[in-house]
Amino acid sequence: MAQSLHKTKRRIASINSTKKITKAMELVSTVKLKKFRRLMENNERYSNEIAALIQQLFARQIDEEIAYCKETKGDKDLYVVIHSNFGLCAGYNNNLFNFVKNNVSKENSELFIIGTKGQNIYKEEGYQTNEELLHIADQLSMEDIVKLGRRLNALFLEGKYRSVHLIYTHFVNSLKFVPYDLKLFPLVNEKQPENYRYPPLFDTDVKTLIEELVPVYINAILFQKVVESIVSEQTARRTAMENASDNADELIDQLTLEYNKARQALITQEISEIVSGQL
Repeated sequence: MAQSLHKTKRRIASINSTKKITKAMELVSTVKLKKFRRLMENNERYSNEIAALIQQLFARQIDEEIAYCKETKGDKDLYVVIHSNFGLCAGYNNNLFNFVKNNVSKENSELFIIGTKGQNIYKEEGYQTNEELLHIADQLSMEDIVKLGRRLNALFLEGKYRSVHLIYTHFVNSLKFVPYDLKLFPLVNEKQPENYRYPPLFDTDVKTLIEELVPVYINAILFQKVVESIVSEQTARRTAMENASDNADELIDQLTLEYNKARQALITQEISEIVSGQL
């Protein structure tokens, strides 16, 4: 009986230690979530304005072909997939992997992986992967994003890939975030009519403006979606750690009750033995 009490007491102490870790991780994720969510919301306005400007330019009924809108002779699609660098974020990485598995062909595609947690999984599944971008989100840097944007632009314009996609986790709200496939290239020139009674005037020709603004637009989109993925990751981790802390509390309460019952039974047994000895 005494040995059982000691074992239960050690389990309670062990769970308490684990709870301290999950609580600390929950607090860290909460702080990071606030920081990156504010960054996401602020940058969203900028990226939306760039996208709206390009749409205005496309609406000017361009007759000339634009390099970013042409179909290339490439026989593969390029997918940039944003995973996390750390675990303990519930189903965040697994959801991304399942999305890629169900929507991306192994034979006709190549993956650029951002985040170390996705690399080994795709290799084992037989996908062609590139390891150069794994740590791009460690210290979120606009310089790294611009390098990635330039590389994607160059690869598409060279005709190496027929299309370039970005797979990231779209943040809907604190309880919902889902994988999403965003097509970066080729751009779609729908030539929609302008909704302006007095359309804006541009200083140079439309084709030149589009070709100069597309790299800026791609950089803004890449930065926005990397930040949005980080927000989704931190939300998933905070929720997972909060649930782990709650489960630890429930388990501690249960073990404490068992410990008290066993201790009371031991005391009752000892009293009975003393009384029996006196008789």
